[in-house]
Amino acid sequence: MVKLIKFSFVIMLFACGTVIAGQKSDSKKADRKLKKVEAFEEMVELVKNKPIEFVAERAYPSGYRNVDLFSNPNHLRIDNDNADIAMPYFGRAYQVTPGERGGFYTESEIEDMKLEVNEKKRKVKMDFVLRNKNDLYTCSLEVFGSGSATLSIISNNRNSISYNGSVSEWIEDGKEE
Repeated sequence: MVKLIKFSFVIMLFACGTVIAGQKSDSKKADRKLKKVEAFEEMVELVKNKPIEFVAERAYPSGYRNVDLFSNPNHLRIDNDNADIAMPYFGRAYQVTPGERGGFYTESEIEDMKLEVNEKKRKVKMDFVLRNKNDLYTCSLEVFGSGSATLSIISNNRNSISYNGSVSEWIEDGKEE
């Protein structure tokens, strides 16, 4: 009888420990989910209301190998209705103006801006058009809650290309908050 009581007591302790450990695990999962939701909400606020800067880490030209952009400075800066883009290009060009730099370079007003927030997938998608004197760039920037982003550019004169990188708040040189 004593052995039965001891055995029952050990089983009860084990069961209680398992329940407590399960509750801690559920609590950690809930905390992680809450942090992801908060990070996404902050990213949505940043994209909607502040100047942002996309910096690419890797380029993915159509039909070619991906290219590491570690030593290749680049950016896409969006402030209100204006954009400044300086992105290298790798791939096939159909029409090039002599003397023009090889990438996507322009400072212009943003046309046809569409902003879509997908809370289920935790991403913000911005579709817009930029023009320079010789070309039209149709851009799509997808920003995720973690700050990672993908920029796709379709040009009238070149094959399409995509870039992976990150988005952050853009603070103009010489300005302090």
